[in-house]
Amino acid sequence: MDTCALITAFKSAAPDVFVNARVDTYWLHLPTDDTTLRALAYVDAGADGVFVPGLRDEHVIEQLVATLGETPLNLLAQLPLHRLGELGVRRVSTGSLPFRVAITQATSAVTAYATGAPTPAAMSYDEAQALTQVAID
Repeated sequence: MDTCALITAFKSAAPDVFVNARVDTYWLHLPTDDTTLRALAYVDAGADGVFVPGLRDEHVIEQLVATLGETPLNLLAQLPLHRLGELGVRRVSTGSLPFRVAITQATSAVTAYATGAPTPAAMSYDEAQALTQVAID
């Protein structure tokens, strides 16, 4: 099943679920025209939003926002948040950034411990536990 058919089938089965269609043309180094064509095809198929990871060119962002009209464009947090807002971007994803930061810190802490260096600052165990507590009504 192609992506457009999949989006249409999904929206038919679950019309209230927000479908943010991912267009990987920038990761694949494809022409800008491919991005626009895919984005519009996905919107025509029923997508509620379009996610284009890797898009950083401000001129292209403005053009795509204008082309999509009311359909929100979602980008990775690769430009300052205020600038993305100025360009008309309505959804921003941190992608794998939090995971990569966590792995970097974990590696630094283990390396510091193994070499006898001071370990990086960290929240207390109780603070970490408090973040994982779920209120049950």
